[in-house]
Amino acid sequence: MTTFLREERNRLELTQADASKAIGVGKTTFLRWEAGYPIPSDKLIALSDIGFDINYVLKGCKRDTLPAASTPGTALQTSHADLTAVPQYDLSASAGGGALVVAEHPIARFELSKRWLEQHNLHNKKLTVVPVRGDSMENTLHDGDLTLVSLIDDLSEAREGVCVLRFDDEIFVKRIQYDFKSKGYKVTSDNNAYSGFFVDADDINAGRFSVLGRVERVLQRARKVD
Repeated sequence: MTTFLREERNRLELTQADASKAIGVGKTTFLRWEAGYPIPSDKLIALSDIGFDINYVLKGCKRDTLPAASTPGTALQTSHADLTAVPQYDLSASAGGGALVVAEHPIARFELSKRWLEQHNLHNKKLTVVPVRGDSMENTLHDGDLTLVSLIDDLSEAREGVCVLRFDDEIFVKRIQYDFKSKGYKVTSDNNAYSGFFVDADDINAGRFSVLGRVERVLQRARKVD
């Protein structure tokens, strides 16, 4: 976090004195934060208000919207040696297709710390970013959360856990549990207000159902509005 805070300050072209004055703390306090001391939550909000990317400060990952003129081969390049780009695709383009359409142009990118990915054993996985829609996974996932998802090529790789699913023309995030006896999936929501359902082997064999990826981490929590 120490390096990330300093990098964000440099990106904004702020001195330590400028940044500390803008959020109402002493320069010594800011120096301590850059030395590794924890930052209070109210000051994280204050830093966000003056332009700091708090997700990057805390986790070493940031989101950049891709320009419309981006071309394949250059859109996901990054000049920072410690960052690797993870794309976000338009999931609506994949509805009915059985898999995420990873060959199409991404709509956004996240630059994640290679060190952070290695620490979480994600550096060798094919990753994408998926936003959560709706409240069916409360309190695990919230509407608007951004999740890091590892793509799955084979259903045998996904037996349980929170996953991105396709059923017919709908894509959603649910919790799954594979039933070896019936060779089907129990699909449930973490919000008890929603009923679960069972996907049988016939639906799977007919191509109606597939597991697109596994939710590995929440990259960014949605900001709640009171």
